[in-house]
Amino acid sequence: MLKIGYLISGGIITNYKCSSKCKHCCYSSSPQWPDDYMTPSMADEIFSILKGLGCGSVHIGGGEPLLKPDKILAVLEAAKKNGVHIEYIETNASWYKDEASAHAILKDLKKYGAHTLLISIDPYHNEYIPFWKVKALMAACSRAEIEVFPWLMDFWSDIDAMDDRRPHSLDEYARLFGREYPLQLAKRYGLNLKGRAFKTYKPMMKKQPLEQVLKQSKPCRLLSGVYHFHVDLYGNFVPQSCPGLSVPLKELARGADPGRYRVFYALETAGVKGLVELAMKEYGFNPQAEYAGECDLCYDIRNYLVLERRLDLPDLKPEGHYRYI
Repeated sequence: MLKIGYLISGGIITNYKCSSKCKHCCYSSSPQWPDDYMTPSMADEIFSILKGLGCGSVHIGGGEPLLKPDKILAVLEAAKKNGVHIEYIETNASWYKDEASAHAILKDLKKYGAHTLLISIDPYHNEYIPFWKVKALMAACSRAEIEVFPWLMDFWSDIDAMDDRRPHSLDEYARLFGREYPLQLAKRYGLNLKGRAFKTYKPMMKKQPLEQVLKQSKPCRLLSGVYHFHVDLYGNFVPQSCPGLSVPLKELARGADPGRYRVFYALETAGVKGLVELAMKEYGFNPQAEYAGECDLCYDIRNYLVLERRLDLPDLKPEGHYRYI
């Protein structure tokens, strides 16, 4: 059975919809996603299970969780009810309009037990969000006595070299700091090359023969990792490094049938080689001659199953991860 006995640290994805379509987003969040948000009942169920699995604190992210500041309060309330501490709420600051409205939102967050905002500070977000909003939100947090977790201050001087009243493309950064800047940026950020981030950087990656990729294949133990997992608004357990793969948290807690979650099980037990065998035998998948590593091959198979075959597979959820990349 696919089963998780305990969890240590992770996050809650309240929504996948976002004000931005950042090139580094491993969850493929964007404005294209449905306007869904975690319901109070789902939040209560998730926090209850997490507490039972020994996870006493989480962060909240998205998408952009503060696109709907009224709805996040019910999520915070469910966390408090179940004794789960909120470490911080991730935000890109796009929702900031003015001091008065921001203060009202921050006051509510604090009232419901959120005391820290992780505010995104990087050129990827700056393609969509003018830096003045980040600066203004940080100032508003200070006045509201909300802690700021800046992610990452290492990029402050880069972004501040631009006009802070408007967004700036990565091409603009490359013109200012050199054509290698986008590649250096990924290394400085410590990017998880999944989802849209993988799509962004795949053209810069060296390809290998299929046989070599398969020879390197090993079980993907990260799929059941207890650190930095996520649980999304639909109740899916999202592995710590592999968005687009999921099993309902409540099923993993009591033991999920591997026969139902065959993609997940193949990867966890045999790695991408096992997934290739499954996809070729059951679904007519025909691999390419070369790939930029195991993740490239894995994504090629998953995209084929979801987008080309249009299969409704329970462990390849949400489908928007593939559709809105």
